[in-house]
Amino acid sequence: MRRLRICAFVALLLQARGAMAADMPVAEIAQLRMYSSFWQNLHHFLYVSAWASRSVSPGSRILAMPLPPGSNVSMTPDEKAIWDNAVAVYERDLASKDLLFDFGMTRIKLGLVDRDDKLTGAPFDDELKALLLSAAPIYRKYWWPAHNASNEAWIRDAAARTAMYAPAIIARLTALYGLPWFSGPVRVDVVRVGKSQGAYTSNNPTYIVVASADESYDNWASTEMLFHESSHALIQKVESAVNAALAKAGKRASDLWHVVLFYIAGEVTRRELAAHGIDYKPYLYATGLFDRAWPRFRGPIETHVQAFIDGKTTLDQMASALAAAVP
Repeated sequence: MRRLRICAFVALLLQARGAMAADMPVAEIAQLRMYSSFWQNLHHFLYVSAWASRSVSPGSRILAMPLPPGSNVSMTPDEKAIWDNAVAVYERDLASKDLLFDFGMTRIKLGLVDRDDKLTGAPFDDELKALLLSAAPIYRKYWWPAHNASNEAWIRDAAARTAMYAPAIIARLTALYGLPWFSGPVRVDVVRVGKSQGAYTSNNPTYIVVASADESYDNWASTEMLFHESSHALIQKVESAVNAALAKAGKRASDLWHVVLFYIAGEVTRRELAAHGIDYKPYLYATGLFDRAWPRFRGPIETHVQAFIDGKTTLDQMASALAAAVP
């Protein structure tokens, strides 16, 4: 296995907060390069603000997380008019699009990488570019200092917790996934608010976004979540094996592979932390997600994926047994 470069977190902050420059990472761990980017935060905050302006009926699918406490501010009339217009455009044109699954939203996210304060070179139409430029000074004045401070605090804490344990966790995950770890930097943007699940990852290129306001990612959960999101770029063989076994069994469970990913990332993280005397409950259990969203998968996964992690079964054996066991 190739030698992994594990970097303890380093403070690589912008020297002048008022002037926008190419994004600078706050920390890097095992090729996971973590940023608190002004433009990514503005984009995600407008998206979540648009959802907050909606009247959502019970049972409706909500694509954004709630705004955190303290998001209401007192603006001048001119500022409020500009900001409200930006939120209204996002509500009209973008809020109904999924941040992860809509290609246009992914293009916006990618287009905001390393932009200066004029969005030079951003591949947007004039309306979107003008909208973001009009909202930028208002966001910078009222929300950005606190959002950036919270993001950087999350990054520093996550990096400090993760650095020591990353080599062992990565070695185990890559062995289970049958794929090598990343050979180059992977961008991780920490935003204050974002997608309803709090974190999401797009591939080609692998690009992770984590919301620092999601308290379920605090403390040691930040370590698991970094490896959970990274796993989305490495899970292909496991996903293919699980889906093929389901098809052979004549069953449909399109999200089963994702629950397997949750379980593997959480259990591998738990074991490594336990080996160093740290008591950690994986995300599936700590948040009640297993029983709330996937109760029918819990028993089969705890039996058959656990055996795979323990090295008692092969990937194909695990997938076949899992497909046979799920309802």
